[in-house]
Parts: sequence; structure tokens; C-alpha cells
Amino acid sequence: MSDFSLVQFTDDNRDLWNDFVSANPYAYAFHLWEWGDVLCETYGHKRYYLAVKCGKDILGVLPLFLFRSNIFGDKLVSLPFCEYGGPLLSEFEDSHILQRGVAVLCKGTVRLARKLKVDYVELRNPPPLSSSFLPSLDFASFQRYLTFRIDMTKSESELWAKLKRDVRRRVSKGEKIGIKIRVVRRDRVKDYYYLYLSTQKKHGSPPHSYDFFLNLYDAFKSKGWLQMVFATYDDMPIAGDIFFCLNGRMNTWSGVMDLKYRNLYPTHLLFWHMIRWGQEKNVELFDLGRTRFHAEGVYFFKSRWGGSEIKLNDYLFLTKNVEIPDPAQGKYIYLSKLWSLMPCTLTRKIGPRIISDIGL
Repeated sequence: MSDFSLVQFTDDNRDLWNDFVSANPYAYAFHLWEWGDVLCETYGHKRYYLAVKCGKDILGVLPLFLFRSNIFGDKLVSLPFCEYGGPLLSEFEDSHILQRGVAVLCKGTVRLARKLKVDYVELRNPPPLSSSFLPSLDFASFQRYLTFRIDMTKSESELWAKLKRDVRRRVSKGEKIGIKIRVVRRDRVKDYYYLYLSTQKKHGSPPHSYDFFLNLYDAFKSKGWLQMVFATYDDMPIAGDIFFCLNGRMNTWSGVMDLKYRNLYPTHLLFWHMIRWGQEKNVELFDLGRTRFHAEGVYFFKSRWGGSEIKLNDYLFLTKNVEIPDPAQGKYIYLSKLWSLMPCTLTRKIGPRIISDIGL
């Protein structure tokens, strides 16, 4: 078991990659080959999907993307536009073998980073097993986000009882006034995108392109890995969200809402609908997605659903003495406020160019 090798997977190996990911209890849908397909097709990013083998067996994988930006620096990221990445390891019993496997992956990544002359490597919230080995490989831990996770193995009545009283009241209100939850068809993705544009403008964040959402829908929906849903009122979409599902885990990724209808609390009914849907599909864990520590409104909303608060640990390896861009810094907050004042016609045009450079 001492024959270790580092290999880079190509599209010919996509099934082998997905078989490994799909069998891993810590994997999210972002680790799948299709996430890379969407980013490469939409934005032309270069990916490096590395695997360490012990003999003929895959011991671990590490998906990486290259980002180059004059403003935000050059980096290798695992994984962009989401909160999870880093090495995924097989459930091998010998911890020394696993530690050597992580070392092969990370040292190979550092060599690649230096070859590409990037400023740093960023691994986003790796699974606990692999992250325990990272400090010894000179990867430094830092925290920018947290999440809430709901134990879906409880009964529906137990999950309902764990909701805060105001959440239960707002779910019931949505049902009484006739809000309906609908699955988004492909020909209605544009309706979702318009809600998304206005939501991103409110947050002061540049949006993805419409093609990104179409590519996402096409890559994930037919395989059961994605649920895109609307909350409708009088047959009109007033809120929506995207949920990824893999290996008994469900996570929310992109909540949108028409602010004119926020007093109807459509997202509350939408989330409760997905909790019930998840139970029908034997989902064991519902991850409410990353939230910044200072995001008071979002934090308050997610804290009301009876989940456990989890701090997310990212890891950095600096190849140069650089300052890591942080959207919580004053200059980025100023740019965010400025962005929120721009018309949607402009943010839709230039936003994808910006977000494709950031990779947050």
C-alpha cells in the first residue's frame, strides 16, 4: 500500500470521478464533475481535478480552479461560488495512509500553484478528516462564514416543534393566503433569473449570467441533483431558491425574492416545503448555506429553523506575501453599496465579468 501517485483527471475520467464523489459521505454536489462543466462552459475557467492513488485505488480527490484577476489576485480555489471544497478522502481505516494521501494532493497543489505563479491556494471548508492534516502542511485556517444544519432524521412533528414561533406563524400565513410552491421548468428559468438580478442588486453583489443558470439547470436537474423552486402568489413567482441534493445532504444555494412581497414571507413556506420534500426523499441533513458573521438579517432568518450553528473553516496556502481580498473590508463594502445603486440593465451586463474574476 505504499505506491502513491498523483494524477490529473480529464473528461474521459468523469464517471470514475463521480463514482468516487457519489460514494463519499462528505461530498456536496459542488464536488461533482458537472460543477466544473458549468464553470468552464459559462466562464471559460481552467480546472485541475487532481486525484491521489494508492496502487490502483483512488484514495482522495481535490478539485481546483484557476482564477486570474488584476483586482482580486491570482489563485487556485477549491471550490468557487460555494462554501465547500478541499480534499475528499476515501473511508480508509489507516489514518497514516490517509495523511500521506492528503500530503501528496496538497504538495502537488502547491507545486502547481508555483508553476502557475498564483498568489495563493484556497480550500473552502474541507471535510473534517482531510482538514485535520492541513496545518501540518502549512495551510492556515481562517473563518469568514458560518452555516446552520438541520437534522432531517427527526420526524416532521419534531422538526415543526423546533421552529421558532414566528417561523411557524409565517409558514401558516403563507398557506392560508394561498402561496404555492412550484418546481421551475426550464422555460421559466428566466423568471427566476429576473428575481435573482434584483436580489443581487439589493445585496450589492455582482450577478452570474443567465447562461450560468441555464447551464446549471441542464447539468444537474435531470440527474436529480438540483431542485429549483418558486413560491408563487396569484400564479406569479415572488420568491425562489435552488437546492442541491447529494448523498442524503441537501443545501440551499441561491435564495431570491421580490421585495414587494416580503411581508407575505414566501421564503418561510418555501423552506418548510423543502424540509417536507427532503424527508420524503430520505434527506438526512439540510444545510442552510453560508452566511457571513456580520450578516444580521440573514443570520437571524437562518437561526430560527432549529438547526445547529456551525462555523466554516477555510484554509490558505500563500505562495506570495499578499493581502487576501475580503468583502468585509471597508473598500469592498463601499463598492458593494455603489453597486446596489446601479440599474439592473447595467449590473446584468457587467456583473458576470466581475463575478467570474472573484470566484467567491
